[in-house]
Amino acid sequence: MIIIADLGATNARFCVTKDCLTCSNKANYQINDFDSVEELCFTYLQDKGLKNVKMAVIGVAAPILEDKVSFVNNNLEFSIKNLEKKIFSGGLIVVNDLELQAYALFNLKDGDLSYIGQKNLTHGPKILVAPGTGLGLAGILGENVIATEAGHINISDKEMRSDLKVVMDRFAKENHRAPTYEDFLSGKGITYFYKAFSGESNTNLSSEEILLARRDDYSLKTIEVLNYLLSSYLRYMALVWGAHGGVLLSGSIVKSLLLEEDYQEFRNTFEDSETMRDFMRAVPLAIVLIEEIGYVGGLELSKKLK
Repeated sequence: MIIIADLGATNARFCVTKDCLTCSNKANYQINDFDSVEELCFTYLQDKGLKNVKMAVIGVAAPILEDKVSFVNNNLEFSIKNLEKKIFSGGLIVVNDLELQAYALFNLKDGDLSYIGQKNLTHGPKILVAPGTGLGLAGILGENVIATEAGHINISDKEMRSDLKVVMDRFAKENHRAPTYEDFLSGKGITYFYKAFSGESNTNLSSEEILLARRDDYSLKTIEVLNYLLSSYLRYMALVWGAHGGVLLSGSIVKSLLLEEDYQEFRNTFEDSETMRDFMRAVPLAIVLIEEIGYVGGLELSKKLK
């Protein structure tokens, strides 16, 4: 058996697979309830009564640069070698969490995508983008998946609409630095925009409540500006990666932030390049509808341990 773990900045999701095609024994934990990745893994094994499970595929919300891995949006860190020695002596694969999710795209089925305008993915380079606690991006080049930290790029001056500038100036004043795309295209960014537009009223609303409500001018304004910012970010990333094969979005935030009624405006912003409009018009743009995409990607990656 092989454990598949998707360890984000907030949630830790576990399952186990016997055949690299299906999974069982699913469990979800809050990252902040644990002091180490080892404790998380031991807790899952104990809770599910799993014994002699010595292999794992683990996606983490962190860059994988060397043996020591430090999460970006929480305080966890661990050694890959120590984790393998203590628990997963049969084989361990550790990748960035968006890299894990991107492996799910190798086996797309009918109905897995909701296209925004131009359809039909091609065999060219693709990118997967997922706003969540942070902002993840992975590139897919042929059979290879490449993790990035592209969410930490500063926002382009070209996108400086007056309503966006108000929020960016406020952020810079409060934090003594320019905002990155991850600062805004994330759960914390949603609540930050809502507070900025509402003048701090109704600050008890969560990011999910703001997106789902669409009940007041402030939530509608927040959604409109963030969709604009996300679409323009995708344009830049598509050009950098030459992603004519497709630009794909995943995660619960996207599914609440971007509804079908927003598709046309989102597509228009995505294509708004003064020099590369024809290229942008040809790029497929879609939302990935796969539930538990980390598990699906983990199943694909687990085949390397067989």
